[in-house]
Amino acid sequence: MLTSGARRILCVTSGASRGNPLRNPSRKAAISAGLLAVAAAAGWLGLERYHAGGADWVVIVLFAVVVPVVPFAPVLLIQGLLFASGKAKLDAGIGRVAQWHVAAEDWDRFRAFDRERVAAYGASYVNDLRIRQVTPPGGVAVIVGKTSLIVDHSYHVLRLSGLPELRNIGWVDNSATPQRPPDCLEFKLAYPRSRYGTITYTTLRVPIPEAAFGQARLAYYHFAPAIERLHATRPVALRNPIRTLQVCGVLLLVSLAAAAWAWLEADRMGQSINNTDTPMAVLIVAGAVAIFAVIVGGATLLLRPRLDV
Repeated sequence: MLTSGARRILCVTSGASRGNPLRNPSRKAAISAGLLAVAAAAGWLGLERYHAGGADWVVIVLFAVVVPVVPFAPVLLIQGLLFASGKAKLDAGIGRVAQWHVAAEDWDRFRAFDRERVAAYGASYVNDLRIRQVTPPGGVAVIVGKTSLIVDHSYHVLRLSGLPELRNIGWVDNSATPQRPPDCLEFKLAYPRSRYGTITYTTLRVPIPEAAFGQARLAYYHFAPAIERLHATRPVALRNPIRTLQVCGVLLLVSLAAAAWAWLEADRMGQSINNTDTPMAVLIVAGAVAIFAVIVGGATLLLRPRLDV
């Protein structure tokens, strides 16, 4: 179990490194361990020199090596070890849900479709998989596990409460798309930038050749029910934040229009609104509705960056 401080650091490092291909988590762990060893040696030499002769430029340089490494290297080392262990288990078939192969020609069509998808829908659809510029001649293997996925040897965690956090899953039907690129599974992922900061969304997009539809359905129906149950537990207003904001906007406009009518109607009758029953009742109801719309809409707007998928 990570402490809250370690979790905050991991949030930042995960956000900073999102989209990086984890094709070799063991190498990432080894590099992090090497950096820690260098930092430890530099720190020890710096302390020895400081105690022997006081501070000088050598001590400053040695500690300058230590300071940027210490906050991040241990977390990256833990992450690399966990990812290496998860990848090894999934490669060995432990926790495997589905797997399929993508031929080189299908992968080429997928690469073109992936670029078009991002251009059409924006930054949140940037693929969490960093696609290599050269298509492997033998094609690409996709292995889906209970809480992770390997595509083209790149390992990705898929957890509802993980880092990144799995928010949604979709099936892109390309049957009517020109040149018929493969259908795709799209996993919506959320990367927290910091404990109190905004959330950055990316999309892990994986191609599905027609021959792999059966295996892909196994993967889809493994994740979809759990995501639907998570969405169902949210407050009603946050299940569809855009629709909630639209309804609140309409209620606010209608209530303001009703309040204006009540005021004008009382003025037309030459009476004070305080002693005119119908306009007064309309004004009270309109004010209550306006306050309700502002409170619900404001709360939805504030909470939406953390909860919207």
